[in-house]
Amino acid sequence: MTPRLLSMNQVVCAGLREDIEMPRDKERIPELWSRLQSRIPEIKNICGPAMGVVSGSAKSGCINYAACVQVADTNSLPENLDIITVPAGNYAEFVHEGPVSELFETCDQIYRSWFPASGLLMGDGPMVEVYPENFRGNEPNPRIRLLVSVKDRP
Repeated sequence: MTPRLLSMNQVVCAGLREDIEMPRDKERIPELWSRLQSRIPEIKNICGPAMGVVSGSAKSGCINYAACVQVADTNSLPENLDIITVPAGNYAEFVHEGPVSELFETCDQIYRSWFPASGLLMGDGPMVEVYPENFRGNEPNPRIRLLVSVKDRP
């Protein structure tokens, strides 16, 4: 598991987000995607891929998960969609090739195995799942990019 290190510009997305207790409630993530999928026709300014944005939560034991799409601007978004900003920064890019149901295991391997051996620290930004164009959740082996925020050790 060797990532590509890259510097990324800020990305603005629109979508739905929830605090989710992991791994207990991970089945709520596909439900969130299903709800977003029904709202996609309402979003007129999509300019990039669908993304899952994972960040910390104020709730103990939870992550904040956003199912979203990249947008050109936030001026004319439909009601009840959240604006999710992925900050500019340094990221390690991994590629998950396998069922979406195994994505959690790939992420676990990144955080439990790769990070300790990498010489890098987790950055302040989120982890971002970047889905292929026209992705449907039932594809057997989609190529999902995982961008993990990194920073150098002091």
